[in-house]
Amino acid sequence: MEAAKSELPTSDSANETTDGGIRAPGRGNRHASAAESCDAILAAGAASIVEIEHLIGELQATRDYLQSEGERVRSINARYANLTRTASASVKIISESIGKWRNNELDAAFPADARIRRSNASSIVMQIPPSASN
Repeated sequence: MEAAKSELPTSDSANETTDGGIRAPGRGNRHASAAESCDAILAAGAASIVEIEHLIGELQATRDYLQSEGERVRSINARYANLTRTASASVKIISESIGKWRNNELDAAFPADARIRRSNASSIVMQIPPSASN
């Protein structure tokens, strides 16, 4: 049994003796590499956090831009709607005025026809054809 123990390779870096005389796996180089990998992980995490904060800033700036553009578009649409209503009312007034002028000119040019037009206009009743009522 003594010979089997001596055949096993033992090195101070691979095995360390604890206070009770029990050998434990060596940790001499592992402490340094673990500390280095922890530092690398923290550095990568810090870089990621900085990048995320930068992206958050860009997203907030984009959100502000889109909100201001939305308000600008709403304002333009409101002005357009008001302009459309005003133009429509103006066209209606002009159309009615021209219609009155035209009727007056036709009445003056053809007085007999004017009386017929007036009597027909008052007696016109909308009739629905029988085929359309089904």
